[in-house]
Amino acid sequence: MGIITPEVVDELKSSIGKGKVADDLATRIVHRFTHGPEVLLHEDWDDFTPGCVVFPETVEEVQEIVRIADKYVIPIVPQGGRTCTYGAEGMRGCIAVDLARMDKVIEYDEANYRITVEAGMRAIDFIEFLAERGKMSLEFPTMNRASHMGSRASLHGYNKFECRWGSSGNHIKAIEVVLPNGKVLWVGRGTRFPCKSVMGYNLKDLFIGSRGTLGIITKITERFIDIPPKYVYGIAAFEDWTDGFRAYINLKKPLMISAGVWRVKSYHKWYLSQAVQGMLELTWPEDVGALTDYHILGYPEVVEACEKLVKRVIEECKGFWREDLPPTDFIGRMHETMEKYMGMAAIGTERLETGGMGDRIVPFDPNIPDGNLIPFYEKHLEHLHKMIDGEHYPALADCMRVLSPGAPVATDLAYTKLWGLLLANLKKFDEEARKEFRRWYWEWAELIWRYKGSLTATHGFMPRDMEIEFRKRELGEDYYELMKIIKQAIDPKNIMNPKVIF
Repeated sequence: MGIITPEVVDELKSSIGKGKVADDLATRIVHRFTHGPEVLLHEDWDDFTPGCVVFPETVEEVQEIVRIADKYVIPIVPQGGRTCTYGAEGMRGCIAVDLARMDKVIEYDEANYRITVEAGMRAIDFIEFLAERGKMSLEFPTMNRASHMGSRASLHGYNKFECRWGSSGNHIKAIEVVLPNGKVLWVGRGTRFPCKSVMGYNLKDLFIGSRGTLGIITKITERFIDIPPKYVYGIAAFEDWTDGFRAYINLKKPLMISAGVWRVKSYHKWYLSQAVQGMLELTWPEDVGALTDYHILGYPEVVEACEKLVKRVIEECKGFWREDLPPTDFIGRMHETMEKYMGMAAIGTERLETGGMGDRIVPFDPNIPDGNLIPFYEKHLEHLHKMIDGEHYPALADCMRVLSPGAPVATDLAYTKLWGLLLANLKKFDEEARKEFRRWYWEWAELIWRYKGSLTATHGFMPRDMEIEFRKRELGEDYYELMKIIKQAIDPKNIMNPKVIF
């Protein structure tokens, strides 16, 4: 496989314009990492440095970039806001394609509840565009100020109201994609139109979650809804975390969702005690083991009736609230702090004291069946404690800490994404820590599979030198081989994000 040369850079500049191609070191360094943890496992960071970065403004320019890459067999890495944890990292000598300049609304079809935008539009701009017109976006990621709409499709991203409306792929009705041969086409659910059809294969879903390995998504058509007229937020505390998790499971059952519950999430005190102190300078009461919060949206009469049902469930699970707990809006304030400043990476590090380096976020998000959630979580907590006890993984204990052991949040019907965060001190993460982390991660994967879960629901991180083995273990050899056949058919020269999956 080739790499960027001065001749290739000149050809790119000639094809799409000098101002849209950057090969200076500073720009290339900016585009080498995401906020993901893969960098922890590499000594040579030049392995992530692109050969150049391109900033196309039209689909025709994307086609030109792809054709040049195909001609010289140079790898392409599509990039959005780079808030993902896996996939958008650069690679040595590649062409990094930054789609941020492709940020326009192409069509707003109010009558049919469809909107088409370019892939580089930020999620927050998409959300606000609809809100200004009295409509609500169902695409609602946590990091919406940086996330790009095309990336949401490429990741099959998680959304705030996934409990009710589903992941990114549920809202996306058609996409425009540039294939590795430079051709561009619209694909949908059996048709190029943004609706279900049996005219052809459902090719849209082939690209949803493909992480740039099959093509570059340049436009997407999504559905939206009317803004619900009434919204209620509530939260309850529980002395025993298992009661809080039981409430969470009961509040996300199908009948509760159909009654008006749009989102449910639980928080273990391990996370709360650190986040509340670090971000809000509040002290967490020792006798509160978990919180569970909920969102109800809909017509006023429906919301009122649903709220009564929710409160009954909470009472049955021994939920309560009292005056010494933080104000009920503090969960939102923690999320706001995280999004704006990635404050969690600064807690307890030199960044707060000297402005130096913060910790590196290591996310995890296994997808666990609700029926196995509580017994899995008990074992999961034990495994996390082993990481930091100084006996089982002494090198990790010196450079890794647990910020959140995992907050249950709904994904599919009767499944839960356990969204948690570890923090790693980049300066201390040496070869011994890398070995121990790989061993810890392997044992953790075995635990997830034992409880019939999937290794990741959304973010997809796994150590890159282990991922093929992990994929074969979870998917099976035949499933994995079929993926390779599809990849080979669409991208025979393997230029589209070749570092990912295979």
